[in-house]
Amino acid sequence: MKRKKEFYAKVSLYILTVIFLVPLYWLIVSSLKTDAEITMFPPTLWPHQINLKNFPYVWKYLHFTRTFLNSLIVSISTTVLIVIFSTMAGYAFAKKKFIGSKFLMTVLIGTMTIPATVLLLPLFFIITKLGMYDKLVSLILPFGVTVFGIFFMKQYIEDIPDALIEAARIDGCGEFKIFFTIILPLLKPAITSLAIIEFVNNWNSFTMPLVLLKSPEKYTLPLRLGMLSKETVAIPWSQIMAANVLTILPVVIIFLLLQKYFVKGIMSGSVKG
Repeated sequence: MKRKKEFYAKVSLYILTVIFLVPLYWLIVSSLKTDAEITMFPPTLWPHQINLKNFPYVWKYLHFTRTFLNSLIVSISTTVLIVIFSTMAGYAFAKKKFIGSKFLMTVLIGTMTIPATVLLLPLFFIITKLGMYDKLVSLILPFGVTVFGIFFMKQYIEDIPDALIEAARIDGCGEFKIFFTIILPLLKPAITSLAIIEFVNNWNSFTMPLVLLKSPEKYTLPLRLGMLSKETVAIPWSQIMAANVLTILPVVIIFLLLQKYFVKGIMSGSVKG
């Protein structure tokens, strides 16, 4: 009976894996086709003739090097800020007792229910007043901390025994030493998970760059991809697919390199409840 359950579980997982990999396979295969073959019916599972011209064309047409660099600067800078501030705030909410901490945490979590589009207009005015409009910094500083990040780190830090912190205090460690030498090393899986989640969020961000950037040389990758379909009469599907393949490559590579810590961090947070 137990073997049957394991067998069915494995079959289910294999089926789910195939389902999730189909869109990725279709994206890669379509990037190697011509526009005429992509629109054929019935669709072909593999290109009749592999067309690699889409990649150099997209690279040049979208000024890919500059756009890629813009996305990289925004995503890495924002992720670093989010990890730093979320870890410190999460530690304060989890291990420090101060007046109104529970109420403040409840209010912060409540703000997660507010749609981001509601904040677009006030955010636009504030950023314009601060002189950050049409600058990459406008996509970094205002988004350098997230409620999700604070809540995520708080949940993880609460699992660290108080006795460990008290023992460090008895040994003469100050608050900064406790945080940097005891707490941070224990948070490696959670920090990795949060970094991957926030990096992907910022890498794929479209609305904020669309509102806060005007100069084409400062566009990020999602914005360039959006413009690709608007700048031509016929939608160049094969080139859009090729551009998407180039866009997701860094995210896939980062995930494959850090997946061990990512799974560990997510699982640790999920079993806490």
